[in-house]
Amino acid sequence: MLNTATNKATLYVDDSLCQVCRGCLAQQVCKVRAIVRIDRDEAPMIDVHRCHGCLACQLECPFNAIVTV
Repeated sequence: MLNTATNKATLYVDDSLCQVCRGCLAQQVCKVRAIVRIDRDEAPMIDVHRCHGCLACQLECPFNAIVTV
């Protein structure tokens, strides 16, 4: 779904699907570093202020843990 105010996709990490990979592929592919992990034993979060909504991370995650709202 697109955020009508910004005209970009709003993404979040679904904790129930995230496998908390040590080398998160979605985080590695994000060029604006919008995917942040505070604790390495927890799922990362997407900083909506940094995210451009390009969906590259969504395509890269092998567990489909990044979903649009």
